[in-house]
Amino acid sequence: MDKRIQAVHDRKSDRIAGRFMKGIDLFEGIKGVCKEFGVEAAQFQCLGSLEYATYVQPDQNKDGTLYYSSENITDSPVELLSGTGFVGLDMEGEPEVHFHGMIVDCNKNITGGHFIDGKNPVAVTIEFILFPLNGIKMQRDLDEFYGIPVFQFREKE
Repeated sequence: MDKRIQAVHDRKSDRIAGRFMKGIDLFEGIKGVCKEFGVEAAQFQCLGSLEYATYVQPDQNKDGTLYYSSENITDSPVELLSGTGFVGLDMEGEPEVHFHGMIVDCNKNITGGHFIDGKNPVAVTIEFILFPLNGIKMQRDLDEFYGIPVFQFREKE
């Protein structure tokens, strides 16, 4: 496991807790922990600080069609006040993180949204708890209404 990750598996509760250190990307850390402990599906929570945050937010066309904004990138370090998400598999069967968070920047602005993989490096620390979902298979497949890939939840075979 990457030396910038500390993680311990509490086998009694089947939870994994730990922290990510400076420089590691938030998503890279979550995927690394899942790989180390053989987790394919999980829910997680975290908080801490990021050098900057990269995220999108929902928006609407005049006709009411929902879409995501272009990427927002903070111009200062941020505190991640609350972060939560899921780990599952993408359409090709590779690990994928779906993460939403609320942040405050150095100008005291509070915002948040859907965070982007590979673009959220840790500033000081991110502390997390991961809840493995051992009997569930979560894999992206196309949503019937929007035609975009979303997690589908099934019993694990």
